[in-house]
Amino acid sequence: MKTQNKLWPLEVCRGLAALYVVMHHSRELLPAPVRPLLLFGQEAVILFFLLSGFVIHYNYSTKSAFDRKDFLWKRFVRIYPIFIVVMILSVGIDYLTGSADAHTDLPSFVYNLLGLQDSQLQKPGIGYATFGDNDPLWSLGYEVWFYLFYAVTGAARFNRNLLAVTVIAVLSAVVFSFFPNKASLTLLYLPIWWLGAALAEASLRDTNVPFLRGLGSLLITLAAYVLASYQQIRASHSTIGLHPFIEIRHFVAAIGFAVVWMAAARFVPAEKFRWMEPLSFLAPISYGIYIVHVPLLRFVKHYMGPGALTWICFAGLTLVMAYLLEIHFQKRVAMPLLIKKRKKAAVTLPVISAKAS
Repeated sequence: MKTQNKLWPLEVCRGLAALYVVMHHSRELLPAPVRPLLLFGQEAVILFFLLSGFVIHYNYSTKSAFDRKDFLWKRFVRIYPIFIVVMILSVGIDYLTGSADAHTDLPSFVYNLLGLQDSQLQKPGIGYATFGDNDPLWSLGYEVWFYLFYAVTGAARFNRNLLAVTVIAVLSAVVFSFFPNKASLTLLYLPIWWLGAALAEASLRDTNVPFLRGLGSLLITLAAYVLASYQQIRASHSTIGLHPFIEIRHFVAAIGFAVVWMAAARFVPAEKFRWMEPLSFLAPISYGIYIVHVPLLRFVKHYMGPGALTWICFAGLTLVMAYLLEIHFQKRVAMPLLIKKRKKAAVTLPVISAKAS
C-alpha cells in the first residue's frame, strides 16, 4: 500500500520555485505587465536553500546512525552527474550557435566542480564565475559546502550544531565585511540553510523552539553583518541587487519565508491547498529545470528570436530536457551505476557492524 506523501506541500514549493526561476531568466520573452512580478529570482533560490536544509535534516535526523560517507556519496551522486552533463551541454550549445560564452575553459570547469563559483556581478571577493555564465550554478557553490558542513557536524545534537553555525557565521560576517572572500561569504550564508533544518527539527518535535532558535541564529548573523558593514552600507549607492545590500536582501527573504512557512504549518491546514498537489509533478525534475534552462534559453533565442512562441518552445524544451536528465539519466543510469557499484564494493570488505543505515 502506498503511503501518503506528507511533504507534498514542500514538493509543490520546490517545483514552483524552479518554474519561477525559469520565468525570471526568460522574462523578456513574456508580456510586459507580468515582468515586474518576475524580478525575485534571488528569493526563489533562498527558498531552495531552506527547502534543502529541511529535507536533508528531516530525512537524516531520524536515522539510528548517521553514515557520513554514505551521506556525502549520495549527495555527490545527486548533484554531479547532471551538473557535469549540463556543463558539457553548454559547450555544445556554444559550438552549435557559434557563441563564445565566457568561462567555458578547463579551469572554470574544475573550479565549478569544487564549488568555488558565484555570480560575478553581485558580490566582491567571490572567487570564480559560473561555468558558461550559467548563472543559476552560483547556488551550487554554496550547497555543496552546506552538505559538507552537515556531514562534519552530523544529524544529532541539533542545539550544539546550531550554536556552532551561529559562531562561525558571525565571525564570517565580520571577516567578509573587511576582507571579502568566497569562504567567508559561503559560511555567512550557512544559517539560511540551517534555518531549513530548524524548521524540520520543529516539525519532527512538534514544537516551535528549534524554529525560534534557528531564526535567532539568522538574526544574530544579520545583525553582525550590518554592524560590520555599516560604513559600506551608509556610503554605498548600489541597488538592492548588489553588495552590500544583496546579502541583507537574502537574509530578509529567508526570514520572511520561514515565518510564513511556520505560520502556515501551525494555523493553515494543508488540506485547504490540496488542489495544488498536482503541481508537485515538477518536484522530481526541479533540479534539472533549474540547472539546464539558461543554456537552453540561449539556444532557442539564437534560432527563434524574441516572442511568445519562443518562450513556449523554450519552456517545453526545458521540461523535456529536465525529464531526460532527472528520470532517464539520473535515476536509471547514474544512480544505479554509482550507488550499486559502491555497495557492491562495500560488501567485499569484512563486516564490522550490522547497524542499519
